[in-house]
Amino acid sequence: MELSRVARWVAATLAWAAICEASNVALTSTLVPSCPTQCICLSQSQVVCNSATLRGVPSALSSSVTQLSLSRTDLRVLRSDAFAHLRQLRRLSLDACNLTRIRPFAFRGLPRLNELYIQHTPLATVDAFAFAALQNISSIILTHNRIAQIEGYAFAGTNFIKLISLRNNPIKKILAHAFSGLNDVTQIELPSGIKSIEPQAFAGLEGIGILELAYMDLPALLPDTFHGLTRVGRLALRESDLGVIKVGAFDGLRRVDILEMCNNKIDGIEELSLIQNNSVRTFKLSGNHMLETPEAVVLEVENIVIRGNHLPCECGRDPLVNPLALTPDFAEENLCISPLKVRGRSLASAGGAACRGEGAGSARARAAAGASPSVYSLAPRLAFSLAALAFLANS
Repeated sequence: MELSRVARWVAATLAWAAICEASNVALTSTLVPSCPTQCICLSQSQVVCNSATLRGVPSALSSSVTQLSLSRTDLRVLRSDAFAHLRQLRRLSLDACNLTRIRPFAFRGLPRLNELYIQHTPLATVDAFAFAALQNISSIILTHNRIAQIEGYAFAGTNFIKLISLRNNPIKKILAHAFSGLNDVTQIELPSGIKSIEPQAFAGLEGIGILELAYMDLPALLPDTFHGLTRVGRLALRESDLGVIKVGAFDGLRRVDILEMCNNKIDGIEELSLIQNNSVRTFKLSGNHMLETPEAVVLEVENIVIRGNHLPCECGRDPLVNPLALTPDFAEENLCISPLKVRGRSLASAGGAACRGEGAGSARARAAAGASPSVYSLAPRLAFSLAALAFLANS
């Protein structure tokens, strides 16, 4: 009797253990989804899906994923809200995939995203609202793609970004409102080789630490190029051919700490106007080569630095009459670009050297004429010689 009770107790215990084990397996499979077949799950939060056969964002990923790599995949189009099921995502890499299109609001629903990398892809156009609604992200790296165009409002509603890098892309034109709706970004890096900036290209970009435009080849800096750009730490135009700076090029620019124009080639300046409404604290004009004297300059700026520029040295014109002569040492700190004989000399030291010898050609002509006098010029001398001979004969 006692033995049968023990046997029943053992059987019941084993049955209960089997039930508990089955329950645990079921619970575990429910709480921890299996890793997608084309991915490697390094942990519940780190997933690598670098598979050339993957053509979409895996839907079976755990909502706890914080780092996801979809590099070298056959992902071609990012649909809207493509990552909305991964709200914990902090780092996303789409490098070297076959991406050609990013639809509006593709990254919406990622409140914790900190780093976004899209590099070495065939992406040619950044569509309107493609990067909209991103917040507090550290970096959006879009380098080494085939981006030739950024449509208006591509970054609308995206705020508090540290860095947007577009370097090493074949962007030739910046369209109007390309950065509208982008607020409080620390730095935007643009590629070299830009050939056109449309009026109001930066309109609606409110709050930027550094905006640097370098190695451009512009026929002109057009009116309203910077209209609507506000709260700028440093705006730099450097190492570029700026063509002709048109009237109103800086109209509508507001609240700028430093505006720099350094080491550029400038064909002409129709007007360089920074009035009090621009609220530019410091204006630096240095190392530029100007082929013509500016037509009009109005700088209502707290601090002005005009140094190391190469300007035309016009014959007979006081360098201090130059519209840019707004600093005490202007003539000493800026150089002549023409004429050739005074190139590289300071405006002050060139003095009248630009004029000296300008009549040399006519003087040489007169000397040549004197070397072969005409019959009429010889007549007085011949009459004088005959008179002298007659006087000596009589004496």
